[in-house]
Amino acid sequence: MTDEQDEWLDEQKAAFMEANQRKAAAKEFFPTVCRDFHTKWLVPSVTEGEIKEAGSTDLAMKCK
Repeated sequence: MTDEQDEWLDEQKAAFMEANQRKAAAKEFFPTVCRDFHTKWLVPSVTEGEIKEAGSTDLAMKCK
């Protein structure tokens, strides 16, 4: 994780705490923060080696 990513995630703590108190973190907070994170920092495509190691493209993507 880069310093910029760490700082961005740190800024999300208040929203997490609020969602967590309402027991809505899994349904509301995590999907949004994951989408926003991956929009801001694109995840590189999986390599052939990662696919082979994971056993499938889907599993390799989940691991990445």
